[in-house]
Amino acid sequence: MVKAGPRFALILALALLPIANLSAKELADYQLGDKAEEDIVATTKLSIVDPEGTAAMKEKEAMRVPAVVRYYTNAADDLEARFRHEFIQTRANFLNSVEKDFGHRTLSVEELSSPKFDSLAVLFQKQNKLFPLDSHRAALWAAGDADEAYEASVAATLRQALSPAIRPEPLPDGIKLGYTVRLVPLGDTNVTLTAASAEKQSKSFSRSNFVALADVKKDFQALFLKEERDVAKYLATLLKPNCVVEEGITRQLRAKRTDGLWSVYNYEAGEVIAHRGQVIDTKMKAALDQLKQKAVVDQLQALQVKQQAAVGQLQQLVANDKAKGVQAQQHVLWLVGALAAVVLILAMVTWQLARRRPVASLLPVPAAGGELEWQQRALVAEQRTEKLQTAARAGLLAHLSQWLSRMLTQRLISQRRLLLNSQDNAAAEMAALEERLAKVQAPLQVRLAAYEHRIAELEKELAVRGEENRELLKAKIEMMRKQLEAERGKNRVEFN
Repeated sequence: MVKAGPRFALILALALLPIANLSAKELADYQLGDKAEEDIVATTKLSIVDPEGTAAMKEKEAMRVPAVVRYYTNAADDLEARFRHEFIQTRANFLNSVEKDFGHRTLSVEELSSPKFDSLAVLFQKQNKLFPLDSHRAALWAAGDADEAYEASVAATLRQALSPAIRPEPLPDGIKLGYTVRLVPLGDTNVTLTAASAEKQSKSFSRSNFVALADVKKDFQALFLKEERDVAKYLATLLKPNCVVEEGITRQLRAKRTDGLWSVYNYEAGEVIAHRGQVIDTKMKAALDQLKQKAVVDQLQALQVKQQAAVGQLQQLVANDKAKGVQAQQHVLWLVGALAAVVLILAMVTWQLARRRPVASLLPVPAAGGELEWQQRALVAEQRTEKLQTAARAGLLAHLSQWLSRMLTQRLISQRRLLLNSQDNAAAEMAALEERLAKVQAPLQVRLAAYEHRIAELEKELAVRGEENRELLKAKIEMMRKQLEAERGKNRVEFN
């Protein structure tokens, strides 16, 4: 029993040996752009998601979902109102300047042809930031002409320019227009639009019917004469796109369409993942990561089996030590019983000897008185001898009993000391074993937490993914759960 300690340490060292070699057996931690140092072969069947293929597939499928575009039906009205306001404001400001310099708002023919009026018109044009004013139109306004026909003509030209759907430029990042769009006509720019309402209110609109703002401005300026070039440039600055891409709703509808799409590539066992010298791309990196995870899981499972075997051997050693202790106790009980039987037999023998009667003397009877005295002395001597024998027997029995009791007590004390020493050694070895297993269990707890976090992420993805890739995610979740159970198995080891 005393030699069980080295066996405990040896078994524990054998059980913990795979942990020391675990990191040395892992695959090389390749990064994107690295070159494979040797041929990397799949040791088992792998199903990996191709990031580049998935991105291309999702982009192609997303283009089949038309972008949602707001079309402001009141954009022409707003543009006309702005032009008329600035036109009227410019005329009012000019007439105020005329009244300030000439004292009245309507000028005569002589005043209109004077250098003073020409200077006024030039100075006003330099300070004016609204509708550009030339000398001809300044003379009409100063002569009292409201110029309403010209105002109406320009307003009609502006409305005509804004009649087509003018696309916004540039488009939001990541948003591309397909062959058609969902055009949602809205009169109020502050209307809140949702994906559901956009699908109900939208109309299919060809992308080719969209007009670029630059083309609209170019065609608009071509409608004016050369002497009205400044007016044309000013009015072109008022032209704005009457359509706005609903970026959030478009992304939401396209994500709903493409979330369940994944490009999956399968590697068979023995198939080469990367040849020597080949540059690691995203697909190879995903395969290497999955292969590395499976290798770690296999090593952890092998470690669990060895640790369970070691624990079984430890339990067997403890059981053997207990059996030996029981046998030692039985031997002590047999010895005590034998000693008690010997004492009982000696007591019976002593009792039998004490009951024996005195033996009659065979000496001749004296005839005279001297002979009678001699006979009495002989009887007295015989009685003394018998008493001495009885006392000797009693002393021998007491001494023998005391010796047997002392021997039995020493043997029991020795057996008890041996049992206590064995118990103390076993307790110390078990404490050391529990401390070592606690140190081993710490990294296992970290792995358990990582597996539980990954399972939670996969379950969240499974809740939002489509049916097309649901089986792949279920397989990943099942694999992670098996890994988690393999790790948790280490915590269920109990010692007797």
